[in-house]
Amino acid sequence: RPTAVICDDDFLAAGVCKAARRLGLRVPEDLSVTGFDDLTLATAVEPELTTVRLPAERFGERGMETLVAVVEGRAPDATPLPVELVIRDSTGPAH
Repeated sequence: RPTAVICDDDFLAAGVCKAARRLGLRVPEDLSVTGFDDLTLATAVEPELTTVRLPAERFGERGMETLVAVVEGRAPDATPLPVELVIRDSTGPAH
């Protein structure tokens, strides 16, 4: 069976943790779970979620800048935005 689930947002990760508990699995002992966004929710659930933090405001700005560039026929800025892995209690060692 899987030993880890990587979710594309913290809401989904919180749901995975809840579903795991209902199945009798322990997070992170039996199943590691990670989210994405580092929403306030990530520290409100138990165990607190390991997640990827991104600059949400800058992410939205980049989306708008990209849209304007495409409409104007210019190449959008392809510079990667910084992200940070925030390790909390929902992940454990590989097994």
